[in-house]
Amino acid sequence: MKSTLSQRTINRLTQYYTILRDYSKKEIKNITSSQISQLLDIDETQVRKDIKSINCKGKCKVGYSVFELKSIIEDVLDYNVIKKVYVIGAGNLGVALSKYSKFSEFGLEIDGLFDCDKSKIGKFIDDKEIYDINQLSKKIKETGINIAILTTPNKVAQDICDFLVKSGIKYIWNFAPSILIVPKDVKVWHENLIGSFIQFCAIENIK
Repeated sequence: MKSTLSQRTINRLTQYYTILRDYSKKEIKNITSSQISQLLDIDETQVRKDIKSINCKGKCKVGYSVFELKSIIEDVLDYNVIKKVYVIGAGNLGVALSKYSKFSEFGLEIDGLFDCDKSKIGKFIDDKEIYDINQLSKKIKETGINIAILTTPNKVAQDICDFLVKSGIKYIWNFAPSILIVPKDVKVWHENLIGSFIQFCAIENIK
């Protein structure tokens, strides 16, 4: 079902899931579209539309079962399917992402980092080892991992991207401030942090 959902819907469902996870930990059994709407400051009609799109039904004056809605979102967005990835670039951002423990709750598991800085090779970020970038192809053959998070500087991003593709990476989550050129069989998601901040400033009229 995920492929039939728009990116905006997926983004909102992820936010709903975060709320549901917190409610579940607090052992709250039910949640209403109004509660979700108020917490996220979005239209309640949109919340109901999103939840209807994943075939979850609520009860009048009760709302939705937290357990049921959380489980459905997990299935729809594949949170129960572990996706192992490599972080390319053991700089500040790569290290920060590798230390973010909440990724596992969304089905993402960082298996290791790669860098070309010899002083970093062999060190660990929590329990994740930093490998020499030249070992990437070998590690891919051993593990079958074909997803990479790219956090390198802009000036080397395309060269590293080309190397990733040759090594067997098929999916790239790109945090480098660069638009990458890849073959048609390789998929890239560009994470535009600055663009998101500027959009936020424009929406909130921050000057």
